[in-house]
Amino acid sequence: MSIFLFNGFLLLGLVVATVPDVFLVLGSPGPTQIVDRDANIKKCRYNRAYSLLEARCTTLELQEIPANLKTDIQVLDATVNRLRELTNDSLSPYKSLAYIYLADNFIQNIEEATFANQHYLQVLDLTKNGCDGLPKSLFQLPYLRTLYLENNKLTDSVFKVPVSSPLSVLQLAKNKLTKIPDIDVQPTLTHLNVSDNAIASISSEDLAPFCSLKLLDLSRNPIRFSGEDCKCQELNAWLKLRQIEATPDSLDCNDWASESIAATTTTAGQCANVRFSNRTRQLYDKCSAVIQRKVETEKARSVWIMVVSCVSVFIVFVFAILFCVHRRNRRRRRKQKEQQQQQLTANNANTELLNSNLTSGNS
Repeated sequence: MSIFLFNGFLLLGLVVATVPDVFLVLGSPGPTQIVDRDANIKKCRYNRAYSLLEARCTTLELQEIPANLKTDIQVLDATVNRLRELTNDSLSPYKSLAYIYLADNFIQNIEEATFANQHYLQVLDLTKNGCDGLPKSLFQLPYLRTLYLENNKLTDSVFKVPVSSPLSVLQLAKNKLTKIPDIDVQPTLTHLNVSDNAIASISSEDLAPFCSLKLLDLSRNPIRFSGEDCKCQELNAWLKLRQIEATPDSLDCNDWASESIAATTTTAGQCANVRFSNRTRQLYDKCSAVIQRKVETEKARSVWIMVVSCVSVFIVFVFAILFCVHRRNRRRRRKQKEQQQQQLTANNANTELLNSNLTSGNS
């Protein structure tokens, strides 16, 4: 008997070992306990925040942008991966992207047309990569307002391109810049961070093209001023005049004053009333003119919209009146027609009655 029991338990163990799903029959919680063979494969997750569809692909050790994501995603988060290159096809399936986060990767090469079709892109984060160049088409996107490029290898030559994007925030800390980016007038730029670079000199002329600038970070740059001119005082005067909040550590003019007391006194007297160069004023006026034109354009557009709206309302009102008059006339005509029909019916009845009476009389 014990031999049969032993054989029975052995057979049961063999069945359990070869068919793990037998637990579903032996009182397991149900099908949810079945292990998905793909459960351990790392995949992007989808999330919807503020009505935007996001594909979250962080920390997946990706070496390229996945090509099989939902094509209507508006946010792509591929931070902390192993991306090394962005090709012209990397983002081509996704034409609705408004936010792209690619920080903390190894991106060194970005092909020219990578962002060319991202017409709705507003925010791009390339922080902490190895980029030493950027595609020119990136600076032509119509809605790009925030650009994070901190901790890369960007040099001054990268920004020798026309910039038409309405940039508001430009983060360039920890790169290899030796001067303020020369990107012509930028009327929408309000935040500029160029800290931890190799910028040795700066003047009010460098900042004049940014007529809406409010925050400027110049910290940890080897900026030097000559104690024999008024460049430092001029810069401080510009920052104060335009109400730009700047990091003060690099802007203490006493640090660059001449060691000679006489020379220091002379310089202080000369710099009591600094004057800005014509070039500085021209650049600022050029930037302000762009803003003014935009304001006038928006005002004119608002006026036209108001005029068109008023005309549309008037037309609808007139149409409503005409429609009401038409319906009233139609009801009136129908009523007259019914009255005429009733009158005709009554006349016919009277005629028949008269004929009947005449016929009876003749009989």
